[in-house]
Amino acid sequence: MRAAIFEQTGERLVIRDVAPPVLGDNELLLKIAFTGICGSDLHAAETPGVLPPGTIMGHEFSGEVVQSTSPDWQIGARVAANPTWVCNVCAGGGKCHTGADPACANSCFMGFRLDVPGAYADHVRIRASQAIALPDNVSLRDGALMEPLAVARHAVDMCGDMQGHSVLVIGGGPIGLGVLLMALEAGAARVVVSEPDANRRACAVQLGAMDAIDPFAEGLPSAMARIGIDAPDIVFECVGAPGFLQQTIDVMARRGRAVIVGVCMTEDRLLPRSAIRKEATLKFVLGYTMDDFHHVSRYLARHADKATAMVSRIVSLDALPEVFDQLRSQKSLVKVLMTPS
Repeated sequence: MRAAIFEQTGERLVIRDVAPPVLGDNELLLKIAFTGICGSDLHAAETPGVLPPGTIMGHEFSGEVVQSTSPDWQIGARVAANPTWVCNVCAGGGKCHTGADPACANSCFMGFRLDVPGAYADHVRIRASQAIALPDNVSLRDGALMEPLAVARHAVDMCGDMQGHSVLVIGGGPIGLGVLLMALEAGAARVVVSEPDANRRACAVQLGAMDAIDPFAEGLPSAMARIGIDAPDIVFECVGAPGFLQQTIDVMARRGRAVIVGVCMTEDRLLPRSAIRKEATLKFVLGYTMDDFHHVSRYLARHADKATAMVSRIVSLDALPEVFDQLRSQKSLVKVLMTPS
C-alpha cells in the first residue's frame, strides 16, 4: 500500500510503498476515505525526538471496512475511529479498565509510533473496538471530522454546566471551532471566538459565534466589553502556545472556569497570583472517551451540514507532503482533508 512517511525533523514527508497491515483477532482493515491533517501532527513533525523515522501519522480518519476478523463488522461498513490505542490488557474491552483512557501511560494515539501506524495512507488497521459506525446520512467526508469534534466535546463535557453562560474560545482552528459548536449545543448563551485570521473568524460567525475578535487589532478585555461581556464565565484555550495560559487567566471572570485544550510543546510561564485573586478554576484536558465519539456521531446525524463548513480543502495523498509543509505557516485554512483517491 502507499503511505506518507515521516523520515526526519525538518524534512518533507515522503510517499512510499509499504507492506499492508496484517490483521489479528477482532481487527479491521479500512480503505481510507478521508484523513484530516491535525495541528498535533504538525507540532510532532517539527519537534525533535517526538517521532521515530518511518512513522505514518494521521489519526483523524474515516473509511470502509475491506477486511474483518470481527464477527461484529462486515465488509463495506462505513466507519470513523477512536484512534486511542489502549494496551493489550485492555484491548478486548476497547477502553482503559482504570478509566484513564488516553491519559493512561500504557495507551497511545495512532500515528505517533512505528508499531501503531496512522492513516496518512490508503489503508489502515484498527481494532474492532475502536470503530464507530457512521449514521446513514453522514458522509465519509464529514465522518473524518468526528475525531476533532470528539476532542471539543470532551473539553466541553469536562468543563461542566454551560447552560446560560458566556464563553470565550481562544483560537479559531478546528478544535476551537469544534468547541464553539459543542458549547452552543450544551446551552452556552453567548460564545465569542478570538482568532487573528480573517477566514477563520468568518467561519466562526458562520458556525454560530456571537462575534469573532481579532486579538491583534483589539485587546481582549476591551473587545469583550464592547460586545457586552465584561468578563467571560468560561474560557477555552485552544491555541497551545506560550503566553496563552496567562491571557486566559487575565480575561476570565472572577471565580470563572478555564479549560486548557491547546497542547503547548514548550515551557510556559504564568503569574499564580492573578489566578488566586480570581479564585479561578483551570482544568487541563486530553483527548476523549468512546462516549464522546458516540455523542459526536449523534450530533453529526443532526448537524453535519453545519460542521462541514470547517472543511477548507481536500487534497490527494500525493499532494499531502507539500500541503503538510504549507500548513506550518498557512493559517487561513481550517481543516484540510486528504483522500487517497
